[in-house]
Amino acid sequence: TALPICEMEVLKQKLSEESLKLEQRKKAIDIELSEIEPVVSEAREAVGNIKSEALSEIRSLRAPPDVIRDILEGVLRLMGIYDTSWNSMKSFLAKRGVKDEIINFDVRNVTPELRQGVSELLEKNKRSFDAKVAKRASTAAAPLAAWLKANIRYSEVLEKIEPLETEQATLQKNMQRSQAKLEKLRQALDSVDRKVAGMRDTFETRTTEAARLRVELEKAQETIVAAETLVGKLKGEHERWSSQVVELTAELELLPERALLAAAFITYLGDAPEDHRRTKLESWKQAMEVDEFDLKRFLSTESELLGWKAEGLPSDDLSMENALVILQCSPRPFLVDPSQRATEWLKNHLKEARLEVVNQQDANFATSLELSVRFGKTLIIQEMDVIEPVLYPLLRGDLISQGPRHAVQLGEKVVEYAEDFRLFMTTR
Repeated sequence: TALPICEMEVLKQKLSEESLKLEQRKKAIDIELSEIEPVVSEAREAVGNIKSEALSEIRSLRAPPDVIRDILEGVLRLMGIYDTSWNSMKSFLAKRGVKDEIINFDVRNVTPELRQGVSELLEKNKRSFDAKVAKRASTAAAPLAAWLKANIRYSEVLEKIEPLETEQATLQKNMQRSQAKLEKLRQALDSVDRKVAGMRDTFETRTTEAARLRVELEKAQETIVAAETLVGKLKGEHERWSSQVVELTAELELLPERALLAAAFITYLGDAPEDHRRTKLESWKQAMEVDEFDLKRFLSTESELLGWKAEGLPSDDLSMENALVILQCSPRPFLVDPSQRATEWLKNHLKEARLEVVNQQDANFATSLELSVRFGKTLIIQEMDVIEPVLYPLLRGDLISQGPRHAVQLGEKVVEYAEDFRLFMTTR
């Protein structure tokens, strides 16, 4: 059993190393959180101590000072409320349990883009968020400003430790698997040791049973070989896991750069020729020191690409990239499609999305547009020679707030705007 025991010691050593790595990751995470969590807790407590009279005083203002408006705009935007009009702010402050809603807000729901927007507001109007300035404006404003700044920092820290948490979870999972297999191996070796010890005692006391003991010993040896084989396989599994951890870590390190390349491609190269796309993308990759980047692989899966091909999309790279641009760009893409192949594919791809197809010259064009906007349908407008003025408010995103809902001006009518509405425009 010496060889299996040796192998077990090696596995134990590796488990100890994994445990040390896990503890290091936990300490790194705790260090990052130790500085910001007390600040966030203090800010939450301050918000909880805001008196209702102070909130009522703010709501009673006909036109709030810039300091109060800036602070409330930051709070609403961080909490995902995009309507930052004074009426929206007063409605927010009038809600029952508004302090609890602010205190219990989960900062993990804040996206990097949302945080960036609020951070720019903090930087632009830095004076408004100064504690003394905010307190002079209102006793409720200072705690809200402190809460906002604390949660922005907290969101940055959470984003910073996210790779550490992911790596920690992976190490924990691998260590649990190794421990389970080690325990099984230990039990098998204990069983073998008991059998070998019993056979030795029997051999010494019963020489007449030597033949039978020899057979049992051979069986025990087979068990040992099987145990050694298992240890060898476990070693290979551990090496594979270690390699995967390295690969995943490298992928995570390049994720922001690749996401930026994908965003730049969608934003700036959607209408560019194929050779210009390649040239520009190569220059961006060199500037960002990214060796490999495949837009299709980054933004879609193989099954999605095969599905698009089955829907009639040509399988060449240009067509696949164009499909990604169409589906990932702003909600109002405009397709110049002389062959109509992209338009036909788009119809097939969106046929389950309450699709409505209409020509701009059709007599029922205005009716189809109004119904699609009102009921959140997907609308494809074909054969567009010019952009009709009735479409301008939709293309500009000129939405009219009506309480919690939105509406849009279509010609002479004000039509309720459904959030699920999507518009695609095509021309030859």
